[in-house]
Amino acid sequence: MQAAGAIKGKGWALAASGMLAAALVLVACIAFSDARAATRAESEAVTLAKKADSGSPDADRKSAANGAHRRAAMLRRQLNFGYGAVVAAVVGMVALVGGTLSEKHRAWCWGAGALPILYLVLYAVPGAMSGAPWPVVGLVVSLVSAGAYVGVVRQLGHRAQYATSLGALATIGLFFQVWEPPPPKPVPLVKSLVEHFPRTLVGWRGMHGVLDKAVEEQLGADEYLNLQLKSAEGDRDGGVFITYNANAMSNVPHVPWVCMTQAGFIKKRQDTRDIVITGMKGKEIPVNVLYFEPKPGVNRPPALMLQYFNVGGRYTTSRELARFLGTTGSLGQQGSYLSQTQVTVWLKPDETEDPMAKDSPVYRQALVLLNEIVPLLEKEYYPDLGGAQGG
Repeated sequence: MQAAGAIKGKGWALAASGMLAAALVLVACIAFSDARAATRAESEAVTLAKKADSGSPDADRKSAANGAHRRAAMLRRQLNFGYGAVVAAVVGMVALVGGTLSEKHRAWCWGAGALPILYLVLYAVPGAMSGAPWPVVGLVVSLVSAGAYVGVVRQLGHRAQYATSLGALATIGLFFQVWEPPPPKPVPLVKSLVEHFPRTLVGWRGMHGVLDKAVEEQLGADEYLNLQLKSAEGDRDGGVFITYNANAMSNVPHVPWVCMTQAGFIKKRQDTRDIVITGMKGKEIPVNVLYFEPKPGVNRPPALMLQYFNVGGRYTTSRELARFLGTTGSLGQQGSYLSQTQVTVWLKPDETEDPMAKDSPVYRQALVLLNEIVPLLEKEYYPDLGGAQGG
């Protein structure tokens, strides 16, 4: 029986080795393709950066250059996992063939073969979600290798099977500790916010304010609009702040409940409301309604703010959910974007109404601005992702 089991195990091991050889060719081709894509992205980023820096500043070129730089860096990180898959395929073949040839070390060689096979499957799944032919074939070959390996592991003793299981769990934990999703295709704005967004809105007029270089770097946006507004009557200040990242996997370092606190304000109240956008039929979006008061000694009026995130066409008020949508959507390598909008209206010194009340003047004015901005962004500035929305 033992001899029959060994013969059966050798057959399964050779079959798994053959599939690993096919997997080796596939992952090497995929890694080569990833390397070329990273090189192209780096070259594009350098070219765009040079164009943006030469002559008059061009917001579209600057945005595209920033997006290309980020995508190149992400592709390079992803490429390391491709190289790891190549190594895993080689190690797996050596372990399985070595166990077939060496009866003395067979159990441990065959047991060790589980780890590179498992790594190959974990590596292949995210790429295959894009639907591209070669990653899908790579996943199929990896799964067939894993299926053949099941026949190998069944011939091992209980101790070797137990050790193999522990090694598999450790491999899964380590993989997800260091793994990052593949970068989605960046999708730039249809047209530049800085250059084309109107400076005159219903009841308001203003101008774009450029942030300090250090603040821009911390913001990490491919493009932003910092519209500082004055009411038509001249008795109230307001603001519209919009950030845009062509890659939805970008960080979200800037949120008003952190930045306003650092600027000398206290968040007194916060509420989440579903607001109907009157300029778009059937459109309702979730919005954070925030009320800030200045800290003692800060000579600034209180402020009411409406704020939300837009990830590839899906609206949310949660910073964590925005990050999740951007990351999970990238698994299929679909293009997506991340945008944040803040509408601020500053209170007058003599106002006594509750600013959070829906019938208060400050809330109604903020709502008018929001109802003008949301349709404008969707119709003229955000790219149309079709069915691939949400990251």
